[in-house]
Amino acid sequence: MKWSLDLLKGKWLNHPLHPIIVHVPMAMWPSALIFDLLSQWQIGGNATVRLSFYAIIFGLVASLLAVPTGVLDWSGIKKEKPAWKIGLYHMMLNLVAALLFAINFGLRIQDFREATTVARIPLGLSLIGTGLLIGSAYLGGRMVYTYGISVARMSKAKWRKIAEAAGANLPPE
Repeated sequence: MKWSLDLLKGKWLNHPLHPIIVHVPMAMWPSALIFDLLSQWQIGGNATVRLSFYAIIFGLVASLLAVPTGVLDWSGIKKEKPAWKIGLYHMMLNLVAALLFAINFGLRIQDFREATTVARIPLGLSLIGTGLLIGSAYLGGRMVYTYGISVARMSKAKWRKIAEAAGANLPPE
């Protein structure tokens, strides 16, 4: 069990795994929106419809990998910390976005091979899902850059030992 948690935490990479994986849906789903818009402007024909469809699939698969890594990172935050609540909103927005793109996928599966434009409802789902994803990414950035979540992955004692070895002037413990 511990080895699977270490795998999901990214210990084998010496880097958190969640921020690596989340870049895939963060790139794929807005790309799907761009391809949807191109299809609306009659650019690319069925190729843009298919590209959008495959971008949605690729983003959904990556999101299935991102969820357990994110939940694991979030579970390490103390509930009384502001980052815990931000993480909860981050997770909820991502789940709603993933659900919208899953519905979007389901609506497209019958005709993506022949269609030359994306229908209005899937286009709307791409637009709303991408907007939620951008809002969620902002919250994820706040967690990292404002609260340092998953930044200092070593204990205070280890950081102190490294600083002492480098000759830093440290305050007494």
